[in-house]
Amino acid sequence: MAKIETIDAETGEVIDATPVAQSAPIAVQATTAIATTDPMMAMIERVVLDPNADISKLERLLDMKERLEDRARDDAAAGAKRAFFAALASAQAEIPVVLRTRKNSFAGYTYADLADIETQAMPIIRKHGFAVVARSEAGGEAGMQRVRMQVSHVAGHVEDFADDFPIDAGGKDGKSNKTGVQAKGSTTSYGRRYMLCGFFGIATADDDGQGGRRDPRARGVQAPAAAPQPTTLSGHQVNTLRKLIAESASEEAKVLAFAKADSVEEIAPADYPRVEGLLKRKIAEAKAKKAEEAAKPAAEPAKA
Repeated sequence: MAKIETIDAETGEVIDATPVAQSAPIAVQATTAIATTDPMMAMIERVVLDPNADISKLERLLDMKERLEDRARDDAAAGAKRAFFAALASAQAEIPVVLRTRKNSFAGYTYADLADIETQAMPIIRKHGFAVVARSEAGGEAGMQRVRMQVSHVAGHVEDFADDFPIDAGGKDGKSNKTGVQAKGSTTSYGRRYMLCGFFGIATADDDGQGGRRDPRARGVQAPAAAPQPTTLSGHQVNTLRKLIAESASEEAKVLAFAKADSVEEIAPADYPRVEGLLKRKIAEAKAKKAEEAAKPAAEPAKA
């Protein structure tokens, strides 16, 4: 306890000594403040301020602090991932069957485009805390366009994935009807729709013919007898058909005319089995003919 002394000017004697409270040293005050918020930091600071402290002890404390922070980050990441998939399950339970409103006049079938998904499915997806980002990027092989999608959740977890899609430059009779930019945009749009539907389990179905959007799971509405069929070929199916066309030495224009489609990507999923079967039969017949010709005996030399 400090004192304020009053000294007589003539005699030099102390005539009064008033005790006053003394503030703690700044270092002590800082340590006390830290101790109330972070015990580990308070311990480290006490060691730092101690001139006789062992450096190895300080190193051990810093290592312990780093391990605790790593564990806290891992726990937070695991919690964010659990929240992500819990929200995904809830969103998938609410997303209705998306009605197809876009018609392919040449092939004669309807499909759900990005606008249908945006108006019918995305509000529910966003309601559950998801944000979706999709973009084209470099990295695909020749003739392929890579599309990357990131699905993030408000809890902090992000799913990042990519896929390659054949460039959609085809048109009627196998002739290109798109510029390079249009083909890139069309392929990217297809990839976005394909990946978005796959990730959130979005199914599509034809309208009920009354111009209304009916959810088959709503009360009082009879569900369809069969599950809605996909409206577009998968990337694997498109690649398979392109390989079969090349292997069978077929003209793509004739194959598309047979399938009544503008491009391989637009072949209706219902027509995929018969197109695939046709190409495989053509390949098998060519192999059989080649084997038959190889088995024929060599022609005898002409007699003199």
